[in-house]
Amino acid sequence: MDEIRTTTGLLNQSDAARFLGIPRQTFNHWAHGYQDGQSLLHVLPHHEQRRATVPFAAMAEAHVLKALRAAGVVPQKIKPALKRLQQEFGTEYVLLAPELATDGIDVLWDFSRTRAGAGLIEARTGQHVIREIVTDYLQYVIRDEDGFPAILRLDRCLPADVIMDPQKLFGQPYFAGTRTRVAEAAAMLKAGEEPEVIADELGITVSDVRIAARVLLGRAA
Repeated sequence: MDEIRTTTGLLNQSDAARFLGIPRQTFNHWAHGYQDGQSLLHVLPHHEQRRATVPFAAMAEAHVLKALRAAGVVPQKIKPALKRLQQEFGTEYVLLAPELATDGIDVLWDFSRTRAGAGLIEARTGQHVIREIVTDYLQYVIRDEDGFPAILRLDRCLPADVIMDPQKLFGQPYFAGTRTRVAEAAAMLKAGEEPEVIADELGITVSDVRIAARVLLGRAA
């Protein structure tokens, strides 16, 4: 695993939340902890909100944590379970472990049945449901030969194919098959350019421009 995926900040937390489609406060809780202050993500230490403290690994972790939350796992209760998974898998990046959707779900399920894990999984959720949802989310995580995520496709940007690759375009999310960052299209829209002009100039579609507006500007183009 090269260090660029874990030690180089690519996005600030506000933009990371936008690209993942989660509230900024939720990302902040995941990054800095809830009442106990224990982070669920490997973000970089810094107190300035606008600084790029979110490396690629933390984006991928947040994507997986979003999958677990959608499957009925309660993030506020997950920290002790992650420690158990660290022991099982022998890595601190347990949310990114290839075994998470198989052995990891079994560990989470069993842990939720203990006193320490009470409330970890919503009562309505079955073990097979968790596995199916997490497996579906993991299709957007492309792994390297070492098993560690190398590319993240952002489901928030569908139907556009938007990629984060720490080896390309400084790790900024971009439209697949181009060298156009999503932020470029959003900046031009914010400056008052028409979607058709932006699409023509950047080599993307008008639909791509509209997705940039929705994701980064929170409005239609």
